Amino acid sequence: MDKLSADEAFELGHQFRDAAIMLGDWRFKNRASLSKAQWDELDEQEITLLNAASSIYASAVSLVLKDSRAPVVRLQSSVESAKSAIQHIASFKQVLDLASALILLAGAISSGNAASIPAGIVALEDAAEAIIGPRDPV
Repeated sequence: MDKLSADEAFELGHQFRDAAIMLGDWRFKNRASLSKAQWDELDEQEITLLNAASSIYASAVSLVLKDSRAPVVRLQSSVESAKSAIQHIASFKQVLDLASALILLAGAISSGNAASIPAGIVALEDAAEAIIGPRDPV
């Protein structure tokens, strides 16, 4: 059973942290169009994602990924796609769906719940695709 290396966990944690900061930047940039409830909800999502990133850093040596059938490259790629999608968000629903998918995946990784990681990746890829469209096949 392969474990996520400390360097890989650090990189994933960093990507989730970057995504949280980008979501926060989007929230500030669009503050005039957000209701108080929407602002607060996105603030909570951002904090949850930052906490998940911190948890990934802290538990780097015990994260099990092989059983999830989710290679590290796909994990990193899905988070990078989400970060790219943030630049194209056009509605509150899109930002909320993307933030929720990021939190789902980050939570699955930080908890070591290998069975939930593939679902988290798919949710994140779907949320990003809903914003920027399907990616070109490699």
